[in-house]
Amino acid sequence: MDVRLPDGTIIKGVPDNMSKADLTAKLKANGYDVSKLEAPTVAASEIPAPRKERGFFGTIGAPIQAASEGIISGGGNVMFGAQRLLGMGLEKVGGADASSLGRAGQFLQEDAARRLAESQGRVAPFKQEFPVSTGAGELGAEVVGTLPVGAVIAAPLRAIPAAAPLAQAIRTGGFSKGNIATRAAGGATLGGASAAVINPEDAALGATIGGAVPFAGPALGYVGGKVANMRTMPQNRAASLAQQAAGADLKEVVNALRNAPPGVGVAQTLARFENPALQALVRDSLESTPEGAQYLSKLGTMTEKQAVNELAKIAGGVSAAETRATAELAKNNLNVITTPMREASLGRVNLGKFVADEAASREANDLAVLMGSGSEIDPARFVLQATGAEKALRSVGIKPLEGAPLANQIAAISKNPSFAGNDLVEGSVQRVAEDIARWTSSNGVIDANALEAIRKNAVNAAIAKLRPGADATAQRNLAAGVMSNIKPLIDKAIEDAGGAGWREYLTTHAKGMQKIAEKKLTGEALALFKNNKNEFVRLVQNESPETVEKFLGPGNYNIALELADSTMDVLRKQATGHLDRVAASKQATEGQKALATLVSQNTSMLRFPNLINAWAAAGNKTISELEKRIGVKTTKTLSDAMQDPQTAANLLESIPASERNKIIQLLNNPSVLGLKGAAVTRAAAIPAAPINALAPQSENQNALAR
Repeated sequence: MDVRLPDGTIIKGVPDNMSKADLTAKLKANGYDVSKLEAPTVAASEIPAPRKERGFFGTIGAPIQAASEGIISGGGNVMFGAQRLLGMGLEKVGGADASSLGRAGQFLQEDAARRLAESQGRVAPFKQEFPVSTGAGELGAEVVGTLPVGAVIAAPLRAIPAAAPLAQAIRTGGFSKGNIATRAAGGATLGGASAAVINPEDAALGATIGGAVPFAGPALGYVGGKVANMRTMPQNRAASLAQQAAGADLKEVVNALRNAPPGVGVAQTLARFENPALQALVRDSLESTPEGAQYLSKLGTMTEKQAVNELAKIAGGVSAAETRATAELAKNNLNVITTPMREASLGRVNLGKFVADEAASREANDLAVLMGSGSEIDPARFVLQATGAEKALRSVGIKPLEGAPLANQIAAISKNPSFAGNDLVEGSVQRVAEDIARWTSSNGVIDANALEAIRKNAVNAAIAKLRPGADATAQRNLAAGVMSNIKPLIDKAIEDAGGAGWREYLTTHAKGMQKIAEKKLTGEALALFKNNKNEFVRLVQNESPETVEKFLGPGNYNIALELADSTMDVLRKQATGHLDRVAASKQATEGQKALATLVSQNTSMLRFPNLINAWAAAGNKTISELEKRIGVKTTKTLSDAMQDPQTAANLLESIPASERNKIIQLLNNPSVLGLKGAAVTRAAAIPAAPINALAPQSENQNALAR
């Protein structure tokens, strides 16, 4: 058999029939200090009583009983700790010697310490013989503390009507209605228990804060609310990662998130900061959870749909067919307005032609009759009769539209030295002059409608003939340049012939067509946004003047000048949004390695350093691969926060772990709170609950709470 000596030495192979005296003599002969075999005398009350055999539990069920005892002990740790912390809170509010409230607090602390010692004494033998089972049971019970502590402690109290106010105070941390004692008790209980979940060393201060904060005034109440963030370790870890990723931009980042317009995501809002690590954190945290991935998909769809809808409002339709139909309808409406104007003006001009033709015909007939009758004719009298109708028309501004003088004026354009060698001008003016001559009647008058048609078509036909290889846009631009010299002469001839309202018609029609052209241009912008966003951005940024001229006409190439400010605002908004989203995506990709390094630094105390370092070196993985390191709950917290700019701002404004002690010390400073600090001094004298062996002191949080 094997024999274990008092100093821990194990001697193997000792015969079963060897007496203690023989064994002692043999040990002494081998140089062993046999005085160690005499155990020191210890008070009986200090020696844990040996467990008695309990039948089944003495064999197979012993580990199960040990686990049960551990659970009881763990529960006691939480409950007696809560009682002790409750007492500390009451003492803090009432003062050690000032009131019955303070004395009650002292009693609760002392009673909790006594009962906790009894609980530890009961479980000690089980810990000695079955450390793993007992420790697991204890840890399991203490994990309950990771649940909403206030609700756990308050639950049994709610069943007692008289204790209902205290239950509510515990649940709300003292921020409920009620008297000072009740609220202090609730705040102290919840504050202490919540702090103990994260770090047992903070339990006493947590109770102090919990009992005092509800009465410390609005400013400290706000800070106390911030301290409540340390109830949830995943929240703290997520906040710390986000804050470190934001770095020096933290304050401006929060402001930008607070002022983000509706429908704009966190990544797009933060694109202008050019912070790759932060963008990587935003994207990877969203992609690492089903909810986050779904949000990203919905955000992309919603953003695209919203942009298309806003562009459709200025384009007149969502699809190309709709925008074309809108333009056609606008053109028809414009024609309804301008056609009567055009017809009235040209009809007035043709009135002079009609009267002149009729007068000439009538005078010729009269002359023939006179000549056939043999009567003598007074030439002067005949001339006066023949010109009487013309004089009447001239008196109201109407006269025949003579073609020959106009054709000669247009033909003279090519003789301008500035057009020397310009075959386009020469060919165009020649074509126009020939067409005018062709449509001029024998009496020298040209129909106003024919002249308008020549104005619209002759130059275009000449350009097409002279430049057959040019595309339609180039031909249109060339024709416009030539027509700028010809149109003024034609328009003046029409007006001089009595075409009142002609220029008004031209202005009204041009403005209407310009509006239609703008609709077509915004329709093109919508099509580009849906099919080629880069070209859409180029158009809005004035990098596609040829496209603008194509729709708005020659010389109208500056989109910012040609379109209304309200229209440009919509175009710029969508162009900027697209650029921000592209920038955010690029930054997120570039920030993978920086994020990996950041996560590695924040998880360096955990158990997988080699895997973390490998991931950091790769720098191209998502944060979901580190869920086991930073914690599933932390990842979920980040993912939830990054789904809304306001929630993300709240997370970034959380008090980081590095600042907790400063705030706790601030709130516990008697000069700040105006209260006595006896609780801290007294609490220091009461032993803290032992730390579970399965949760090393280097890790100040429950490993299962990640």
